[in-house]
Amino acid sequence: MRNLNYLLALLLLIGLITIAQEATGAGEQEQGQEQEQGQEQGQEQGQEQEQGQEQEQGQGQEAVGEEVLAPMIEEPDLPIAIVEVITWEKDNSQMALIPAGTFEMGAHLDGLSIPNALPVHTVQLDAFYMDVHEVTVGQFREFVNQSGYSYDGIWWNQVAKYSPTDNHPMIYVDWNDATAYAEWAGKRLPTEAEWEYAARGGLIGQRFPWGDEIDNTKANYGNDVGKTTVAGSYAANGYGLYDMAGNVYEWCADWYGENYYSSSPVNNPLGPNTGYSNKRIELNSRRMLRGGSWNYSSNGLRVSTRNYDHPASRSGYFGYPGFRCVSGLNFTSAPSAGGASVGADGQGQDQEAVEADGQGQDQEAAGEEVEGVSAPVIEEPDF
Repeated sequence: MRNLNYLLALLLLIGLITIAQEATGAGEQEQGQEQEQGQEQGQEQGQEQEQGQEQEQGQGQEAVGEEVLAPMIEEPDLPIAIVEVITWEKDNSQMALIPAGTFEMGAHLDGLSIPNALPVHTVQLDAFYMDVHEVTVGQFREFVNQSGYSYDGIWWNQVAKYSPTDNHPMIYVDWNDATAYAEWAGKRLPTEAEWEYAARGGLIGQRFPWGDEIDNTKANYGNDVGKTTVAGSYAANGYGLYDMAGNVYEWCADWYGENYYSSSPVNNPLGPNTGYSNKRIELNSRRMLRGGSWNYSSNGLRVSTRNYDHPASRSGYFGYPGFRCVSGLNFTSAPSAGGASVGADGQGQDQEAVEADGQGQDQEAAGEEVEGVSAPVIEEPDF
């Protein structure tokens, strides 16, 4: 009996121990699960923190990126001029569009007086096209070959001395030669006002096409080179025109009038009806020359300087003239009197007969562009 009770007590003890162990295991399991859940929550919080940091970093990088992609841009000192350039099919020349505008024409000088360039006066011009370069030897030779124009070999020999290639500017041309070429090409010579307006290139009150200072890196003058330079060897002005100062003097359409600025009209002035220089008209009828020359001083390079010569002179006091053409206002210039091309030595060369009186110039301002400008071949300019 005693052994039976002892056995029952032992079984009871074993049962209690088993129950206790199960309870303890369940508690540890629950604690482990809670720890695992806590770790998972900690990982989620860590991930959220990392995501937040990444978002903040991303926003910072985006902000930096915005600064790189859209920096503060400073405006340039001067606007970039976009020049419209066409190719004139007849002589394959490039021509730049000179915009309509108003400017102050005459001597804007300090310490140098040029009486015939005074008074300074307002001029308003319609738009026109101007040759980018002076007419070259090659272009003039093509004109002579195609048209049969009389230009004797003795003059070609002179040209070759100072303009040795087809890409140099044509020289030893008188006003009638230049006018004949312009008419063959379907263009004309520029008026004196058009020439000065174009030479200024949009600058106001400056001495030269580029500003107020001059040196031999800007133009060919003063006999520094000893001959002409290839057309376009120096930088263009604001309208995309080359050699508006130096290289060769350029004929203009106008007669020379010493006091013309005192009575010049505002709109598209064409110059006086006759040329004179306070002496006998028949001995002093002159056409305008502009722009200076390779063998002339820097004074001739000033955009306001007015020079002139006999319209039949291929070689005179101001060197060996050349020219460039324009297309715009429609008017005609009658040939000038004088049946000979006068050289520096006074000798002449026979030419075709021209008007005998030499006193007049037919000028009609039609206000329309000449045929050929309305449908040009457009080329993109170089920048």
